[in-house]
Amino acid sequence: MPDRNTQEITKIVLEFYKLATTDMLIGYQFRKIQKLKSADPLTPPIEAFKDHLPRIEKFWRMILLREKLLTESPFDLIELHRKLNINPGELDRWIKLFKGVLANNICSDNEDLYKEWEEKINDFEKRFKRFLFN
Repeated sequence: MPDRNTQEITKIVLEFYKLATTDMLIGYQFRKIQKLKSADPLTPPIEAFKDHLPRIEKFWRMILLREKLLTESPFDLIELHRKLNINPGELDRWIKLFKGVLANNICSDNEDLYKEWEEKINDFEKRFKRFLFN
């Protein structure tokens, strides 16, 4: 059974994706990678991202829990997002939604993990703004 921090990461990633994939401002970016179509194209089922979610969970476990990347080849996070052609407002919306999900789930049992997670998001925000928008 996964440890508590791994479970928290899985929970937060899932909650964020449920929100972001249907968001009116950034949802279209996520829907570019969905595997299943839905009757309403603006509200894909979370199952449409079943191949992608484990990769995102693993990414956050690498960052937050220092889990080793054993099976996949290295990737360039900035370059992957550059190809999406995101704009500064979309990045700001992603950050607002993600931090909102964290804030809604923080408690004394997971406070350290969530504080570190927010710090990492702040670091990513700085890097993205420097390398994507300058």
